[in-house]
Amino acid sequence: MSAEPMIGAPASGGLPHASLSLVAQALASLKLAVPIIIGQLALIGLNVVATLLMGRIGTQAMAAGVLGNAFFFSMAVIANGILSSTGVMVAQAEGRGDPQRAAGYAQRGLLLALLLSVPACAVLIGAPYFLAAIGQAPAQVALTGRYLGTLAFAMVPYAMVLALRYFLAAVERPMMGTVTAIFGVGVEFIVGQMLLPMGVAGVGLAVAAGCLAMLLGMLVYLRLSVPLQVYGLFQRGRAQAGQMGDLWRIGWPMGVAFGAETLFFMLTTTLAGYFTLPEIAAHSIGYQSIITAFMIAVGLSHATMVRVARAAGEGDIVAVRRIGWAGIMLGWLGMGGTGLVLALGGRWIAARFLDPAVGDAATVFDFAAPLLVIAALFQLFDGTQAIAAGALRGLKDTRGPMVIGLIAYWPVGMASGALLAFTLDLRLIGLWSGLALGLAVAAVALTVRFHVRSRHLPASAKG
Repeated sequence: MSAEPMIGAPASGGLPHASLSLVAQALASLKLAVPIIIGQLALIGLNVVATLLMGRIGTQAMAAGVLGNAFFFSMAVIANGILSSTGVMVAQAEGRGDPQRAAGYAQRGLLLALLLSVPACAVLIGAPYFLAAIGQAPAQVALTGRYLGTLAFAMVPYAMVLALRYFLAAVERPMMGTVTAIFGVGVEFIVGQMLLPMGVAGVGLAVAAGCLAMLLGMLVYLRLSVPLQVYGLFQRGRAQAGQMGDLWRIGWPMGVAFGAETLFFMLTTTLAGYFTLPEIAAHSIGYQSIITAFMIAVGLSHATMVRVARAAGEGDIVAVRRIGWAGIMLGWLGMGGTGLVLALGGRWIAARFLDPAVGDAATVFDFAAPLLVIAALFQLFDGTQAIAAGALRGLKDTRGPMVIGLIAYWPVGMASGALLAFTLDLRLIGLWSGLALGLAVAAVALTVRFHVRSRHLPASAKG
């Protein structure tokens, strides 16, 4: 068992992280975050390409795609939360200068991804029975079932890709994750064109082919990359006793938190379905806008998480605080900028989603414009809570953020949104105001928690 490094001293040669100013820490985090952001957008491309392929089949196929993708990406989000522990533990091992331990966590992360895939596939295959039980039309249930029957095969490589992306980010080589994500989307599109005569089942296989291409691309890179040979990822005996337990103990609360947040947004969309068609269309426009912009926060959150974890592994408490606050401030700038665009360009943005010549387009734009003003605040709160939660994950603090998220999303956000929307008859404005309030509470609570935890970092949190 290696000795703990002194606080403020790096695990290996070179200057300690604490020697970097807040601005320098922000630039270092941004350098790591940019390829992660691009990679996240590429992963969204899996859904976009699947939707485009479904559109060539027909509107009923598109409806099946919406339902199927909702189930698939809900499972993927939960797995992503759990597997984020791989990035934390690899980064802390890196901070301690222990590449063998880092490799062990990466190997156990891949095994955990495989184990998580089993129940996720079972949920996807069983989803049509749930849809039938809640009264969905039999024809729609059957079509969705055919899509999920092949899409389920994508879950295994997709989960393994998530684990490897966290490893690559933790060792500060995220670009290959981005390249392979783009490559996978291209494979999905080509295979989808070839399998289009199979209908929705062919689209599901195309998504699976794209995910498999991503995984194979990453494995080839990891095998051939000379700088990464020090980890010996393909060697036996790297993993040590207790490493799987570490990943699960840190990861499951984040899986719960990610799942609760996903369900929070899914239920909001369900509630929006009680309004008029133009209002539903406006909600869809607003939702797609914030999801796309949120990828900035996701990239910054991942970068902040692994850099905080690495600094904690080095025992550098000053750097932990500077990296965390640098990430949060970058979030304010990035998400504040996108929020300003949403607030000022509401009608123009809405027109990108819907042809102004369509009969009720003007009505949709009238509903969408004020929603995008609320979305401006939304972006600031959502980005702050995501990055602060990432900083806390870097300190292996996941149960506290889970509790904060559950309270902020449900008793605060969902309850207030439903009250404002239906009891006070503010409709979409009320629903979205509730969302913004829930995220604001989460943002403040998580930021305060990081401030307190990073000031009083216990010895057990180092390394």
